Amino acid sequence: MNEPRPDRRRHMGHVIAVEPLPEAFANPEHRPFNHEAIDFPQIKEWIEYCDKNHLQRCKPEKFTLPPNFKVIDCREPEDINREEPTVVSVGDDCEYAALSYVWGNIEDKFPQVVKDSIKVARQLKCEYLWVDRLCINQDPKDPNKQEQIKKMDAIYSRAIFTIIAAAGTNCNSGLAGITFPRISSPKQRCVQVDGVKLTYVGTPAAEKIQSSTWGSRGWTYQEGLLSHRRIYFTNEQVIFQCNNMTCLESFAIPMDVLHRLDIPNTKLQPVLKDTEPLFLPLKDIGKHLMEFSKRNFSHDRETLDAFLGVLNACHREEGYFHFLGNPLIRKKKGWRWLINAWYHVQPGARKADFPSWSWTGWKGEITMTSYDTPDHDIRLLREDGCSISLDDYRTEYNTNPPQPMKPVIQLEGMMTMMSFELIKWGSETTILNRTFNQTVVQDGPWAILPLTTGITCYSFLYLDNEAMTGLYQFELPIMVLEFGIESRDHNIIILVLREEGDLYERVGMVTIRGGFESNIKNGKAPAKLTMYKDKSRGWMTRVPISNSRDCIWQKDLEKKTIMLQ
Repeated sequence: MNEPRPDRRRHMGHVIAVEPLPEAFANPEHRPFNHEAIDFPQIKEWIEYCDKNHLQRCKPEKFTLPPNFKVIDCREPEDINREEPTVVSVGDDCEYAALSYVWGNIEDKFPQVVKDSIKVARQLKCEYLWVDRLCINQDPKDPNKQEQIKKMDAIYSRAIFTIIAAAGTNCNSGLAGITFPRISSPKQRCVQVDGVKLTYVGTPAAEKIQSSTWGSRGWTYQEGLLSHRRIYFTNEQVIFQCNNMTCLESFAIPMDVLHRLDIPNTKLQPVLKDTEPLFLPLKDIGKHLMEFSKRNFSHDRETLDAFLGVLNACHREEGYFHFLGNPLIRKKKGWRWLINAWYHVQPGARKADFPSWSWTGWKGEITMTSYDTPDHDIRLLREDGCSISLDDYRTEYNTNPPQPMKPVIQLEGMMTMMSFELIKWGSETTILNRTFNQTVVQDGPWAILPLTTGITCYSFLYLDNEAMTGLYQFELPIMVLEFGIESRDHNIIILVLREEGDLYERVGMVTIRGGFESNIKNGKAPAKLTMYKDKSRGWMTRVPISNSRDCIWQKDLEKKTIMLQ
């Protein structure tokens, strides 16, 4: 029997090798890591090294701060009986640290995480600390509140460093190593083998941070991304990360080998893989949307506000505009937009505060599609109902106040009706193509696309709304967003809709990768999302189609203009 052997490996942590062994590290006990006390002199050394050796991209930005900007005064003597911190107004030249944390459902004017962060600021010789909940007036009628929310990119990128509470679940958890002790295991172990020092550093930093409550919350995404220097307090150790290097309290290594200065205008590729929780470059806006869609919110209405800082930074550095959180950019070949350029990995749930065509209108993780070669056109609607081009919208984008717009878009493209069927593949007979060792096909709704008189294509429908998962057979209007003729991967992208009176709403998306050719890499079959049925009612994983534009299902396509809400 050639049954696969069970995988008994268990992930225990990481070992880092340093070769050749520097003389300063000849003693494995050099600067031993003490989990009982935070090494503040070491953190100061990291900051000073960054300030002295790194380029401008690590230093605080010089943006103008929002009006009525306030901070916590950390110079006040510590008083355990104090019920709230001293908040003061400061000028535009103020140097301050920022705090990124998870508040939770707690009403406390002076929570433990703020008290601990004040202690950290003092230790690092910083006189002021900015905390959103305490330094922004929380009255929803206060115009300064929304103004500061819109300027989160300026606030965090201007901080000399950001304290990140990456342990605990709410604001009263405090900082690990200040309020509550850090865990003592796994203990660090060092050995030398033929001049190579092997250091066991425990849970990889990236994994530790991403699995924390802080790493799951929506608001903290832009706070980490936009900060130039981040000091993570995990329950194992302190991690310092600027835009050029990452340093671990548990692992002593010369800082000269941790950063690169040869490519100053690009993001650093990790020197120590799996230890560096570096954020994606701003130009990868689609990847940011995918990562952000995994985050959680207490209130659906906060989704866009929590991403505005990222959008502002992308506008400033990459030239992107946005409409209700959806990036738009003018390139040499015309406009490109990320509106409807995504689908849900699993069906989500609607957010009533935003339209169905926007990723902000849904709960649930998204995956981006291609959007460089659109075969449809888009216009936006002013509040008075007049439609405007994206060029006109760009002109009005920076007007103050901006022109009020409707949460409705006008789409023009090729449309038809399409049939769908719920398929459970356990009851189907599949004819395997000899190229594949195994075919994995997903249960769920599948679009039916007749190709020829003898062959029909079935392609998986990525539903947006979990409420539609139980339908067995149904028919819905669709619009082809891309025919895949000019795109690099030749993907056919189909937007599935439903009518709501005179308007349409988004239902989901069908993506046929590589036109009607199978996506084979290294002879291995990924989960199949396109299947074919021949006259004999047998299933196939691949068929030869010379020209996808000659398919029967496309014969009924008709150009239409619709309003999508």
